Amino acid sequence: MRPIASAVLVVALAAAAGCQGHAGFDTSAQDRPQNEGANVDAKSTLHLRNVFLLGSADPASPAPQQILYAVLINEGSRPVRLERITVDGGGTAQLPGPVTVSRNQPVGTGAKPLCTVTGVRPRGSTVPMTFVFSGNETVRLNVPIKEKTGQYATLTPSLSSINRAET
Repeated sequence: MRPIASAVLVVALAAAAGCQGHAGFDTSAQDRPQNEGANVDAKSTLHLRNVFLLGSADPASPAPQQILYAVLINEGSRPVRLERITVDGGGTAQLPGPVTVSRNQPVGTGAKPLCTVTGVRPRGSTVPMTFVFSGNETVRLNVPIKEKTGQYATLTPSLSSINRAET
């Protein structure tokens, strides 16, 4: 009887150890935004969310001009300016001017694009881009290109809807 009790105790301890590992599960996945764009944090106060380029409906014939969507969030104590975006490997991002991101006032919410991009050379389904903020804070990320189909088909921005710099 004693070997059976020892075996039951070993199994119970192993199960308890396994449950303890599951009880302390990783919640960081729950904290990440659920979207198909790129997401990155710069420092602990500047966040880029759901960054993507809107391409054409036909991936075989890329659009000459693409629209960049992104939500910029500043949780810092002072406003931050997006000075420019560079497109690695060629291409140009046309900001409407410096884009100011005030504390706790996100830029790029809704269906408002951030800027236009021309001459991109994708690396697969992404384009490497660098966002340069005031104070030389730079954020580099691979921005996915989304085809203008499905949920993206209804995004029909005019250039006048691009976020304007705050004065």
